[in-house]
Amino acid sequence: MPDPAPRPATPRLLLLALLLTGAYHGTLVLTRAYRGADGAGALQFLASAYARHPLDPWDDRWYGGVPLTGEAPLAAQLIALLSGALGLEGAYGAAQFLAAALLAWGAYRAALACSSARVAGVATLLVTLGSALTLQLNVFGHLGAVFAAGLALHAAPPLWAWLRGEARVGRRALPPLLAAGTADPVTALLLGGALLLAGPGARGRRRAAGGTLLLAQAALSGWAGWLWSPLALTLPAPPPPGAGRSVWLCLLLPLWSVQWVLPALPGLRRAGPRGWGVTERLALVGAALLPGAALLWLPLVGSAGRGPLRLPAPETVVFIASLLLLPLAARVALRAWDAARAPTGPGPLPLVGAAALTLIVTVGLNALPRTRPLEPAPLNFAPLLNFIEKDEHWRYRFLTVGFGRQLGLLTAQTRAATPAGLWHLPPDLPQPLAPPGAFAGLPERADLPGAGSLSALLTHPERSYLKFVYAASPALDPLLFLHGWHAIGTLENGVVVWEREDVPPLPARLPRSALPPWAAALWGVGPLAALLAAGLAITRAAPSERARGRVQPGAAGMGSAGQTGTDRAGTGQTGAGASLPDARTAAWGPVRVVTGVTLLVLAGGLALRLSPGWALERDWTARARAGMTGGGLRGEFARLEGIRYRLTRPAGPPPTDRWAWQARVTAQWWTPLGARQTAGTQTLHFGRGGWVVTPPEAGALALRRVVPSPQAAAAYDRAPRRITTNATAPADVLDRPVVQVLSARTVTLAGRVVAVGSLLNADARPADLTLSATLRGPDGQVIVSGNAGLSVLHKLRPGERTPWLVRLPPLPPGTDPATLTLDVAARAVVTGRSLERPLAARSRVQGGRVLVEARNVSTRTLAVPQALLAVSDARGVAWVRGVVGPALPPGAVWTFSLPAAPPANARVRVQEVAGPPDAGTVRPARTAPGSFPLPDTVLTGGSYTLTFQVLPDAASPEEP
Repeated sequence: MPDPAPRPATPRLLLLALLLTGAYHGTLVLTRAYRGADGAGALQFLASAYARHPLDPWDDRWYGGVPLTGEAPLAAQLIALLSGALGLEGAYGAAQFLAAALLAWGAYRAALACSSARVAGVATLLVTLGSALTLQLNVFGHLGAVFAAGLALHAAPPLWAWLRGEARVGRRALPPLLAAGTADPVTALLLGGALLLAGPGARGRRRAAGGTLLLAQAALSGWAGWLWSPLALTLPAPPPPGAGRSVWLCLLLPLWSVQWVLPALPGLRRAGPRGWGVTERLALVGAALLPGAALLWLPLVGSAGRGPLRLPAPETVVFIASLLLLPLAARVALRAWDAARAPTGPGPLPLVGAAALTLIVTVGLNALPRTRPLEPAPLNFAPLLNFIEKDEHWRYRFLTVGFGRQLGLLTAQTRAATPAGLWHLPPDLPQPLAPPGAFAGLPERADLPGAGSLSALLTHPERSYLKFVYAASPALDPLLFLHGWHAIGTLENGVVVWEREDVPPLPARLPRSALPPWAAALWGVGPLAALLAAGLAITRAAPSERARGRVQPGAAGMGSAGQTGTDRAGTGQTGAGASLPDARTAAWGPVRVVTGVTLLVLAGGLALRLSPGWALERDWTARARAGMTGGGLRGEFARLEGIRYRLTRPAGPPPTDRWAWQARVTAQWWTPLGARQTAGTQTLHFGRGGWVVTPPEAGALALRRVVPSPQAAAAYDRAPRRITTNATAPADVLDRPVVQVLSARTVTLAGRVVAVGSLLNADARPADLTLSATLRGPDGQVIVSGNAGLSVLHKLRPGERTPWLVRLPPLPPGTDPATLTLDVAARAVVTGRSLERPLAARSRVQGGRVLVEARNVSTRTLAVPQALLAVSDARGVAWVRGVVGPALPPGAVWTFSLPAAPPANARVRVQEVAGPPDAGTVRPARTAPGSFPLPDTVLTGGSYTLTFQVLPDAASPEEP
């Protein structure tokens, strides 16, 4: 009677790894640690788009309408599928847990196919509790890359069987690889190519055929992007792969959990190809990917490209490399464990200590998202969502200020649209040791695809149907205010709502591109169908592979140097053991590596702590992180761009402190109205805790205090609000005062055409003004047009005048400005906001300049005062100059001067304008009342006027 076949052993290490996956990653999912991941918001927005229209990969909520075929669909579509039962956040957490479990199982299957069950179990533990997976899920947010890696690793056993000549088994590799390509084509290409290069056998034709299939799948990953009509789409271009990324976070930390394998790599190379098995070849391919990841930081690498197949992020390449190093890392760890437990070994305690330190650091990586410099505290979106749904506010587009990556979470929960998005921005990654200028890289400073700069968008809000700005930070308040926006209130979550009147709502139907119905259906159903097919193939193949691996350990060609691929006597020593450390030093190998790296990091931190320059930078970084208050553009509206300093010994008598230093610091500040620079002196001395830095001169900086933003006061009747759900034209519900353009002219200066003039509020009600200037050709066609931005008073009291200046876009080549006609259109709505003029000024002309002293005569601090100087001749306003001043406490004086003459060498063309039919029978004089004459030496028959507008300080008490 023949002996019964051996019963497959229970994969205890696999069960332990899956249990730890549930405990570790399940806890992270339940605590929503993924909310701080950089890519979580954008992926949830993408999932909400698929949930709204599963068979239409187009969404009009970002960038004015954008196709979704530029992003890999599988992870987003899976989240959308689960969101019906779990909600969007719950579905994201469930998908993340599924990705972690899938990767752990795939790593076990791949390692089992090239080594023993013991090595495969340790490799599974390393990937589950590894730093690379933790960073990918909870810091970078690359959920699609984790799905793709897990599916590609599941394809490794049948792929290697196909390379050995087992064609029937090899067909099982196709569904997982196809599904991996829909999750992340670049990960599928790199990991699949590595599995092909490291696979057993010497069938070059099969390797070439497999590589060709992988390249074809990657090239066709964005096939739907070729079928959009029209073909010319304005797609947001992502930044270069290295933008916003640090080497220590993206290149070094993912290797923390496999660092002890790196010293063994030179020995593998010396052993030569004859001594390489699958495990060794995988490790060498993974090591070769690390220099490629470093090359992505080179400035020669431009934009990452658009579409699923783009240049990979450096952290994704390192993540793939760490997966390829896992089998060899597990083998080195097992060899050290067995050597430590040998009778002559040092015992397992040092190795357990090194493993505990590695695990503690890995778990601590989940706290890194708290150090993202530009990400605010999690916002409660309920009040904001209620406001958007109220009075049909969702029919207008909006912008956000200070939301960071939470813009994706907001847009995923609303039907309102925004001209912005997240795909054109560099990542906002953690920076525990952030440089002083890290807090100035606001996402609002980046140009918006298809819309231009933020200033251009605020100047022409009607072009993009932009009516609301939701500000969680006051950084852009001056820019909003001086462009005619006003704050209408503060929501319960602290978000200030800014509004621009007289903006039309979005049309019911906007022009858009479309896919053929069959292509849209295939894009919506294909990835999930591929995932289902991959799941069936994996579950059918895994039991037979496990049984075959137990009964017939070490298939031919899987080992090296004539040995089998399994461990000898279960020790972790393989045929390539000659390339690994000998048994006498193996026990201390991982301990030495982990200890050495830890001591190196601690020594570097100590060296930085002893550096006076580093202490100075840390002091400025702490001030930039805390923020400032008061001072206007020198305070809460400023962001530190960077510092330059020079350390010298204190002048004068020898100081009592021999370690004292003096630093001359020059700080560059970004403000929404231009750059600022400050200079000062600080003293450093060395104490028990390190270098102590004295603060700058008194009054230069102050810590921010949290105060609620006040509701805007209204002294006049406001424009009526729509309280009906019936869509009506804005002109039917807005009360429009009469405004009259008094003068207009074009000035050609340095090849650019500028329109200047003056305007009068001829009504008895205050007006919120929108003024547009258009240049038309001889046939009446529009050449260029623009709105008045910073150089006009947008809020006018009854009978008040304002000068205005519109800087028009460049003319088309070959256009003669003398043949163009200026068309000025002004419209207004009733307002009751920002009508105070709490500045009293006196001025005089001296040396061709107007010298002005303006005093704050109110009881409130004026955060940002602006003055407009209009120079006029007999035909009206000839030029307008503006200047922004510092914060003015009550009674403070602001002194400034501006040139009194229009620009020289300017070509002027005056445009006659006619008043509106209801403006009255008496035409106002071109020269404003209260004008002051200019000397003939400056401008013959000229005069000048001064007008002011101010943004009050939100922290100062309101006037009674």
